[in-house]
Amino acid sequence: MTVIEKAQKYYKGNLSFFDDAQEQYKHLGSVLDKEKRLMEICPFGDEISDSNGENDFAVLDDVNTLKNVMVFAEINRYRETLLADMPEDERRKVTRLIINNLDKFHVKPVAFEVKEDAIVVAWYLNSVINTFRFSENIEALVD
Repeated sequence: MTVIEKAQKYYKGNLSFFDDAQEQYKHLGSVLDKEKRLMEICPFGDEISDSNGENDFAVLDDVNTLKNVMVFAEINRYRETLLADMPEDERRKVTRLIINNLDKFHVKPVAFEVKEDAIVVAWYLNSVINTFRFSENIEALVD
C-alpha cells in the first residue's frame, strides 16, 4: 500500500500530495522488519495491571507497536487574520505562501488540502512505533 493509499484510508478529503511523499515513506523501512525488531528490543509486559495501578501500562506493553502513525492539522489563520476573513485575492496569495513553505517543518508533511477557511496538513510520521515511545513523545503535542 502506498503512502497515498494509507493517508486516504484515514482522511476522506481531497488531499494533494507532495511529489516526494512516497520517498519519505520508503525511507521508513520495512514494516515487518521494524515490528519484529521493536518486539525484540521492547519486551511485552510481565503481568496485567492490578487494581492499585501498578503496571498500568502492561496492556499497552503487550500491544507493543502502533502502525501508520499519521497527524492531521488545520491552519486557519495567518498572523492575526483568519483565512476565512481575508479577501479572496489575499487568501489565495497567503495560501500559496503557506503551502510553498510547508517543507520548512523539521518533519515534512506528505500532503495538504486547501479548504475555503483552512489548509489541512497531513504528516505520515512512522510506519511502526513502540507504544511506550509513542506515549512519551505524544505528550510534546499537548500544550
